[in-house]
Amino acid sequence: FDANARPAPVETEDHWPTMDEAGCMAAGCEAFDAGLYEAALTAFSRALRFNKSLAGAWLGQIRCLICMGEYPEAIPWSDRALEKFFNSPDLLACKGLAMVRRGEVPKGLEFLDGAVALRLPSSWVWLARGEGLLRARQLEANASRCLLKALELAPDDWRTEMRVGMVYNDIRLYALARTPLLAALRRFEAERRSGRRPAAENCLLLYHLGAAYEGLGELQLAAGYYHRAASARRHFVEAEQALSRVQATGVFSKIWRQLKA
Repeated sequence: FDANARPAPVETEDHWPTMDEAGCMAAGCEAFDAGLYEAALTAFSRALRFNKSLAGAWLGQIRCLICMGEYPEAIPWSDRALEKFFNSPDLLACKGLAMVRRGEVPKGLEFLDGAVALRLPSSWVWLARGEGLLRARQLEANASRCLLKALELAPDDWRTEMRVGMVYNDIRLYALARTPLLAALRRFEAERRSGRRPAAENCLLLYHLGAAYEGLGELQLAAGYYHRAASARRHFVEAEQALSRVQATGVFSKIWRQLKA
């Protein structure tokens, strides 16, 4: 464990005096699903104050760090977690994906392969391996099989569908991103109508649908999703900027879209 790495933030003030371990985990998962990674990181850190052996909180923290681009921190935190949960497929996948994203591709793929080889890898392990293969420019078919396996292990789960779409978006495979993102939106809205979740929209999902349509050149549809995302969350800068970009007709906006394609 690298002692110089910045530790994940831990609450110093009790902002949730009535929230227990389960409540902190629920808050962390809700924030993570919405793309509010700083808030999720804080909630998972607080959960660990209740229970240092809570594997889900360790996993949540490290996934937040990866999503925030904090790979130099995610790797030693994965090592620290693996000291407590030896040979955990989920944590091995975290370390492997963080290493691939950081540029340590061969070593990262070894960890991802090792995670898959262990008993009963989760949908997260297959998701991470699929992303790792795509980022390593391995055969797209192999990566797509991993992502399909992630979906098979989490049927009817809009969160996994959304994350698969996000992976394809990040690799600029927008046509492949659209289908799982639309499926995720349908399931999410069905949960809202049934009352199983709050009425708020998922801004992260809407933003990535906008990104997929923008990448496909369908700017009107992209603008609609960006507008919904920006309207549902105050100060959602990325969505606001993206909306302005797709609504612009100037030469610089066209050049930007060509570079992104």
